[in-house]
Amino acid sequence: MFERIGLAITRALMFDPRELKREDGQGVTEYGLVLAFVAIALAAVLATLHTAIGNFITTVGTKLGALPGAF
Repeated sequence: MFERIGLAITRALMFDPRELKREDGQGVTEYGLVLAFVAIALAAVLATLHTAIGNFITTVGTKLGALPGAF
């Protein structure tokens, strides 16, 4: 018990403020945030435009089907 307290006090006294500025792993976090933002934005766009996209695909399919020599 006393060893743990002594260790904690030693770590507190030897604290280096430069340790707070370490950038290890920061890139992974930033990429994760960007990926999450892109996924949310894509979901929002698809939710907003799903009817328009469906109508467009149906229209293109109908026009392709009306072409001579169509399947």
